[in-house]
Amino acid sequence: MSFLFGKQKTPQLPPPPPVPPPPAVKPPDTDVRDEVRADIRRRSGRTSTIATSGVGLTTEPETRVPSLLSTAGKK
Repeated sequence: MSFLFGKQKTPQLPPPPPVPPPPAVKPPDTDVRDEVRADIRRRSGRTSTIATSGVGLTTEPETRVPSLLSTAGKK
């Protein structure tokens, strides 16, 4: 019903306040670095779950596939 009341103007918003500078980051202490190194040594993650050595699998793969028509115990 703008023909009865006319168009209203939107008020101007004030400019946003300036952003404060980020706080300075201090380098970690040597005690923290030692704790992080010890924590990394204590962790048991991916390295403890690797089942192979650096050269690969140490056992021979099973290449014989048992047939459903023969006995499973024969070689």
